[in-house]
Amino acid sequence: MKEQGLVSTFTVAQFEPQRTPCNESKQANELNREFQQTEDKRAVVSDLTYVKVKSRWHYICVFVALFNRDIIGSSAGPKYLYR
Repeated sequence: MKEQGLVSTFTVAQFEPQRTPCNESKQANELNREFQQTEDKRAVVSDLTYVKVKSRWHYICVFVALFNRDIIGSSAGPKYLYR
């Protein structure tokens, strides 16, 4: 292919490696595993994940109050790469 000047159109999905160890953020552990809260919205946690829909990546983010485990906010949409 190189001699003929041909270029393959087949690509494999590639993911960037994690630059920091998983679950090792610079944020301090303020909850200290005390997930049972006594006040509403005193502690709010979130989760962000990506899902592939029709061959395009979209994000889903959910905010949950630890007091009663209610979803207090959410967001979803297409993934935009900012570089």
